[in-house]
Amino acid sequence: MLGPLNRLVQPKELYAIKKGYHHARSVLDFDDTANTDQWQKEVYTYASKVFEKNNYQSVIDLGCGSAYKLVHHFDKAEITGIDTETTWEWLKKTYPSHNWLSFEKTDPSGLSADLLICADVIEHIKDPDNLLKFITRANVKIILLSTPERTAVAGKYDFGPPENPAHYREWNLEEFKNYIARDFSIQEQRIFNDQSVTQVIICKKSVS
Repeated sequence: MLGPLNRLVQPKELYAIKKGYHHARSVLDFDDTANTDQWQKEVYTYASKVFEKNNYQSVIDLGCGSAYKLVHHFDKAEITGIDTETTWEWLKKTYPSHNWLSFEKTDPSGLSADLLICADVIEHIKDPDNLLKFITRANVKIILLSTPERTAVAGKYDFGPPENPAHYREWNLEEFKNYIARDFSIQEQRIFNDQSVTQVIICKKSVS
């Protein structure tokens, strides 16, 4: 794209991403049901350590995809996976003994768990504010969010759109921290270098 000249088109920060960044207007739908642990393996490994350290009993995975990592890392926990209608139907058939919900049909105020995971989902959402509003309405003790770290992936002079055609946008470390801090109290932020460079935030809902 036009790099810094994009500031003429996008003169304000959007979702805490720098001025001039080009957000994709449309993306390809991403079907995760064929995947196992090719992506975010370290994120789920870390999430399971947080879970065990705190002696948690229940976990919600928002945007769980194939749920392979959820089922295998939290095999002894009370698990709830949430995804789009099509994936929800697939999950019910694939793992009938677990609890699966359709995002479109779920009222978040009725959700309750110790840990909520939302791993590499936010970059696929056209308006991520809606996703965060959904999370704030759930009754959970702690939240783990992850997304690609743009600077590590594309360099500090990148102005988008993302190379991944399924991503609307990508945040760097500081931008993502600033964005999540608007609605949540951040406990920790770190980067994992697996097949992609992924940033992880551990947070809690802010007390009003």
